[in-house]
Amino acid sequence: MINLVKKENLNLGILETDFDIFADIVNTFSSENLKKDCLLDIDDYVVPEYFRNKITIVIQTNGMLIGYTTFEFKNNNNSSQVEINKLYVLDEFKNKNMEYLLVEAVIYVAGEVGSRNVIVTVDEHDASLLNIYKGLGFYEVGINEDGSLLSVSVTSAVATRRLNDKFRDIPEDSVDYKTLKLVKKIASGRSGNIYLTQDGRILKMFTSTSFTYIKDREETLRYIKDLDMEEIVKPKHLVYYDGVFVGYIMEYLPEGEALWNKSSSYSFEEKIEKIKAIEDVMKKLHEKHIYICDLNPDNIFFDKEGKVKLIDCDAFVIKKNVVNDEVDKKYQDPVYKIVSEKTDLYAFAITSLQLLIDEKIDNNASFSDIEKIYNKNKNKLPVSFKNYYDNIFKTGDRYYLSESYERYLESMYEMDETGQAHDKKSGKISVIILSAIIVVIAIIGYLVFKFSG
Repeated sequence: MINLVKKENLNLGILETDFDIFADIVNTFSSENLKKDCLLDIDDYVVPEYFRNKITIVIQTNGMLIGYTTFEFKNNNNSSQVEINKLYVLDEFKNKNMEYLLVEAVIYVAGEVGSRNVIVTVDEHDASLLNIYKGLGFYEVGINEDGSLLSVSVTSAVATRRLNDKFRDIPEDSVDYKTLKLVKKIASGRSGNIYLTQDGRILKMFTSTSFTYIKDREETLRYIKDLDMEEIVKPKHLVYYDGVFVGYIMEYLPEGEALWNKSSSYSFEEKIEKIKAIEDVMKKLHEKHIYICDLNPDNIFFDKEGKVKLIDCDAFVIKKNVVNDEVDKKYQDPVYKIVSEKTDLYAFAITSLQLLIDEKIDNNASFSDIEKIYNKNKNKLPVSFKNYYDNIFKTGDRYYLSESYERYLESMYEMDETGQAHDKKSGKISVIILSAIIVVIAIIGYLVFKFSG
């Protein structure tokens, strides 16, 4: 959920793909058929049709649903307006100003995207709901078969109720875009463009027009900005234009090179060292419940001392139940749809595979396409690596390469020449950390294979 207001035990936010909250909302539906259809979609991690093309704002307290409202954008005479579809508050929370807070949030979002007015149809016999909307500045503009049609001017309501002050939370060290002078565009990407400013700063400007996307990136980057991890190229300042988040000033890249720049010239030992370094950073992020999401060679940089730096931190995910469909197809885990440690491990495996076999796989390659490429090149790899990739392609298990290697060592230790498992000895070999052994054993395996063939 994208937070709009969060204090004490009250959380007001925009729902995206948190399927637990979707299920809570669906269970309030009076139609059993609609409820059943929606819950089936949610079980498959699919946003139900009922919520498509709508934005849902939710209020929770201590994880419990208080209420929600759904609305959508409409075009009227070449002008954008917002139509509220439903406003619902649980009985025990009615008449406690929750309805006002939900509608104010709708008006605020409408103002952020430049909509002219917000409209809603209310049953003419529902005096309580009519009074709530009229108390917020709505007035009657017509009657239709469903009741009274009400409307409010967004600009007027935002100013009157000071909604920007209520919902915006701009960091003190933020930068006003109007103070920046752009010199040239450095790069273009899927989510935005990178510019050099006249005073030598590096600015990333988002190109998406989606309010929820931009708001989510703002929330994520505020969190990443304060992260104590030197292995990430982090935001230095968030950038706002008339109070609206538009991008960020990023840290400078040190002297070095992107992973792919000289990958073909790396020795096998150097490749293993780089793979190990990437895994170490990934582990540190996972320990903090941060998922890289868009892990790929283009986002991996090594400084002149060989230390890894992850760029494009605005793709990181810090929430649960986020669907992993914003990355190139080849990095999308075919088994797991929700961003997690497992989806990062799959992308890490594909990234490592490309490095090991010196082949950049097409971005639109399917799972079966990648498996064919692996099968064609697997004889280039030591046995331990084959075991790792066979596990990736043939099962739903997802492990760190180091964990997979430890399992491989243990399996060797526990099997005798006849293939029968030994009893585990007391004081058996302790789990060997990848940083101490993987390079040595992998090189030995590689040399044995090379000279035996």
